[in-house]
Amino acid sequence: MLVSNRIDTVEKCFESFRPLLEQIPSEFIAVDTVGDEKSDGSVDVARKYADKIVHFEWCDDFAAARNAGLKEARGKWLIYLDDDEWFDDAGPLIDFFSKPELYENYDRISMMEHSYTSASQIDYVSNKFSRISAIVPGSKFVDPVHELLKGIVYRNEYYLKETFVHHVGYIGKLSNKKAKRNQQIMNKELEKNPGNFHLWLQQIAGAGDDEKEMLKFSERAISTLKSRELDDWNITDWIEIFLYRMRGYARLKMWSDLDVNVDVFLEHVKNPFFRGVAAKFELSRDLNEIGIEKASKWIHIYFDAVEYCEKNNRNSEEMSYFFGHDISKDTMYDAVEMYFNLCSKESQDAYEEIKKMILDVPWNIFDEKRSNVLASSLKYAINEEDNAIVEFLSENFVTDGILSDEFVKQLDRIDIGIESDTAQEKFDQMIEMIDAKSDSLWIKQHARKEVSDDELKNSLCDGITFKYPNEDLIRICVENGHSPQRYVENVSFEDVSKSVSAIVTKESMHLDGIPGFASRIESVWESTVQRNYLLANLRKRYIFQESMALSKVMDESEKYCQNMLEYANNIYLPELCDSASELLPSEVRFAILFGKALKLKKDNHLKECLTYLQEALEVFKYSESLIKRIIQSIELEQRKRVAVNNEMARLGNQVKSQIVALISQGQNEVAAGLLNELKQITPEDPDLATLEKLCQS
Repeated sequence: MLVSNRIDTVEKCFESFRPLLEQIPSEFIAVDTVGDEKSDGSVDVARKYADKIVHFEWCDDFAAARNAGLKEARGKWLIYLDDDEWFDDAGPLIDFFSKPELYENYDRISMMEHSYTSASQIDYVSNKFSRISAIVPGSKFVDPVHELLKGIVYRNEYYLKETFVHHVGYIGKLSNKKAKRNQQIMNKELEKNPGNFHLWLQQIAGAGDDEKEMLKFSERAISTLKSRELDDWNITDWIEIFLYRMRGYARLKMWSDLDVNVDVFLEHVKNPFFRGVAAKFELSRDLNEIGIEKASKWIHIYFDAVEYCEKNNRNSEEMSYFFGHDISKDTMYDAVEMYFNLCSKESQDAYEEIKKMILDVPWNIFDEKRSNVLASSLKYAINEEDNAIVEFLSENFVTDGILSDEFVKQLDRIDIGIESDTAQEKFDQMIEMIDAKSDSLWIKQHARKEVSDDELKNSLCDGITFKYPNEDLIRICVENGHSPQRYVENVSFEDVSKSVSAIVTKESMHLDGIPGFASRIESVWESTVQRNYLLANLRKRYIFQESMALSKVMDESEKYCQNMLEYANNIYLPELCDSASELLPSEVRFAILFGKALKLKKDNHLKECLTYLQEALEVFKYSESLIKRIIQSIELEQRKRVAVNNEMARLGNQVKSQIVALISQGQNEVAAGLLNELKQITPEDPDLATLEKLCQS
C-alpha cells in the first residue's frame, strides 16, 4: 500500500484489513511516498501495522512506487490499494483465503468499489475493484499513473459480492487537484510514448462530464494512434477510445458525425457488448429523428448486448470499466417503451411494427421495468384482439406450467384502466383464451361470472386470499351472494390497503355504480374491520367527486362516516373515537366530525353544523371541495329561509291591516276567520294575541 498524507483515513484503511493480517498468513508492506519530514503522521501510524516500511522518493510515477513495494513481497497473492480506500468487511476475503479450493483455482478477485462524490459519503459511483490477484515472478506495474499490473495471465476471476471497497479520494477540491496532477503526468508520458493506449484512455476518461474536453482528447488520441498505424480493432483500449469519441458526439448532439463513426465501428467490431454501447448512443436522441426502421435496428443490437452479458453470467461493469453503465436491462426495456410510443405516433400500421418488437423482446431477462413493457404489450394485443400474441406473452411467463404473478398483475393493471363495457367484454374474452395454471388467472377469468360457493372453494388452492392481484375475489363473492370474509381475515393491513386501492380504482371507472356495489357488500358481508375499510374507501371516492349530485352525495356521506367509525372502533380505543382525539389519523377524525355535522344538519341545527364542517375541513384538507359544496348548500338554504320569512312577514302585515279594518267595520266574525289563517302562516307573530282579543270584543 502507498502511504501519503491521508491521516484522516489511513488508520481506517489499516483497521479494515487487520483481521485479514491476523487470520491469514500474510504481510503488510507500506510504501512511504512522502518521507518522515513531510509526513502528516500517516507513516507513524503505518509503523504500528506494517511488517515492512519501504521508503520511496516520489518522482511522479505510481508504477515505480508500487514496484518498490512489490520487490519486497514474498506472497503468492497481492492486494494493492491506497490510503484513501478501505474494505467494508474483510470477512469474505478471509473466507476466500481459508479455502484452498478457491485460492488455488482462481487467480483474481473482483468486487465493487463505492467512489464517493460527496463529503457525506451518501452519493457514490460504483466501479469494479480488481486489485487482488495471484502474482508470478516477473509481475510488475507499468504506467506512471492509473498503473496496471502486468505479466499475469488471468484465467479465472472470482466475483466477491459480499463486500466492497470504500473510496474517498475524489471528493471536493481533492478531485480537481488529483485530476490536474494526473493530467500532467499523462501528458508527460504520452510525449515520450504516444502509442500508450492505456494512458490515452485514462486521459479521455479523466475529462469526466466535460463533453468538449472528452471529445478533444479522444479525437487527439485517435489521430495520433492512426498516424502511427496503431488503430487495431482487436485491442479493447482502441475500441473504448473510439467509443469515447462517439459518446462525445452523442452528448454534443453531433448526430451526423455520430452516424458516420457508428457505421465504421459496427463494420469492425463484432463483440455484442461494445456494439450495444454504440447502439445506446444512437438511441440517446429523439427516436422521431431516426424513424421506426433505424430505431428497431439499434434496439435489436442493444438486445444482443444485454443477452450477451446474461449468457456469460457477467454484469455490464465486468465487461467494461468505462462503459459498463451504458448496457443495462432497465435501459433496454425503456427503449422498447419509447419504440412503442414512436410506432403509435408515426406509423399507420403501428400495431404490426409493435407486434414484431413484442416477438423479439428477450422476455427471459428480468428487470423491474419489464412489467411496464409487458403491460403495454398486453394492452396493444388485447385492443387488436390478437389471441396469438396474448398466448405468446403468457407462454413466456409460465414456469412448470404455472403462470407468474407478474403476468397476472399486468393483466390487472389493464383491467383497472378499462372504462367502457365493450372494452371490458373484449378483455374478458381475451383472457379466457389463456390456458395456464394459476389461482390468480382463474379469479381474473371469473371476475364477472356466476360462481357458486362450492365452485369457488373447489377451484382455488387452500389459503388463497384477496391479496393483490386477487382483489377480484371480493367482486366474485359479493355478486354471487357469498361472504368474502374467509379470503381477507389473514391478510396484512398493507396488502389489504393495496387490494382495496385496486378495487376502488376499478369501481371509479363506473362511479354511479358505487352506491349499489357498496349496498350489495353490506348485504352479504358481516361487519368486520376489512369490510368497513373497503366500504369507507369506496364511498369516499364517490362523495369526493364533484360530478356527483349533492343529494346522492349526502346519502352516501352518512354511510361513509358510519363505515369509518365502525372501522376505527375496531382498531382504536372507543373513548378516542368518541372525542375525535388528535391521536387518531386525520381521516378518522374527519369522518367523526363530519358525521356529527351531518346529524346536526338533519336536526336543523345549522349554526352548529357549520362549526363542525369547518373543523372537519381543517383536519382533512382533501375534503375541501366536498365541505365547500355542503356549506354553500346550507348558506343557500338559509338565504331561502330568510327570503321566505321576509315574504311571510310582508304578507302577514297586509293581512293584519285587513283584520283591523274589518274589526273597525264591525265584521268581527270575518276578521276572526282571517286571523285563524294568519296563525297558520306566522304562528310566532306577537301581534296575533292582541288581534284575537279585538275580534272577541
